[in-house]
Amino acid sequence: MRNNIVKHNFSTAVEVENIITIFYMEMSKDFGYEGERHDFWEMVYIDKGEMLCTADKSQFVLKSGELTFHKPNEFHNLSGNKSVVPNVSIITFECYSPMMEYFEGKIFRLNAEERLLLSMLFQEGLSCFKLEDPENPLLQRVERVENAPFGSQQMTKNLLEIFLIKLHRHKEAMPKENRLNVRVNGIAVPMDVKEILDVLESHIYDRLTVGEIARILGKSESAVKERFALYQAGGIIHYYNSLKIKEAKRLIREGSYNLAQIADMLRFDTPQYFSKCFKDYTHMTPSEYKRSILRI
Repeated sequence: MRNNIVKHNFSTAVEVENIITIFYMEMSKDFGYEGERHDFWEMVYIDKGEMLCTADKSQFVLKSGELTFHKPNEFHNLSGNKSVVPNVSIITFECYSPMMEYFEGKIFRLNAEERLLLSMLFQEGLSCFKLEDPENPLLQRVERVENAPFGSQQMTKNLLEIFLIKLHRHKEAMPKENRLNVRVNGIAVPMDVKEILDVLESHIYDRLTVGEIARILGKSESAVKERFALYQAGGIIHYYNSLKIKEAKRLIREGSYNLAQIADMLRFDTPQYFSKCFKDYTHMTPSEYKRSILRI
């Protein structure tokens, strides 16, 4: 009977060597710092709000419920969006397992099971490690908690490894490129700028103010103006009116409406104001543009 016993070693998919920091913190909406790089992994999860995340020379918005990794020696930075106070969970650790390559360049939206596991990880980790300076987590130094629960350090290590394995099975991760390389008119813009442009384009036949645009996006007016400035100078309303004039040119070419109807459809106050705006953007009046089409 004894000769039939077969013992199997456990295969190890991932092994975390060391923990450097672990903390959960409510950041200021104006939070920002000069950025850093280090020779270990960093995992960032946004529990509430959103933050602008830099990875090497690229930027993308990390939203509530999303998680990303910074690989060793990758320059990275976090900053607030100046409108919403974000809550962020960060853990930094050493791990040399080949499977970690899977996490490079991806954004994960956690499901309920993953969020629960992450919560357990941080609850356990914060029971046995604390920041040396709670006011400055970027010092990257924690110390062990005296009289921590029995086995809490091993539980933290095991939960982190289990979480990484679960996340590796997550097959719906978004490549960062999908968010940071959104192209509009040939220009790469952050996703939150693209969201502003989408609002403007979907309301061509309305009359929006910056305040209304901000309300649609759930942001402050100042944050919307600041983000739009990353894409184009001149202001949001200037760009909004340029979209209206572009649409007016299409309607004039189509020939189904007269100029007064087009001015009303695009919510210009008067046909005279429409004509003035049209000339400002095209250097000809709507009537002159219409005649130029007929000559062609």
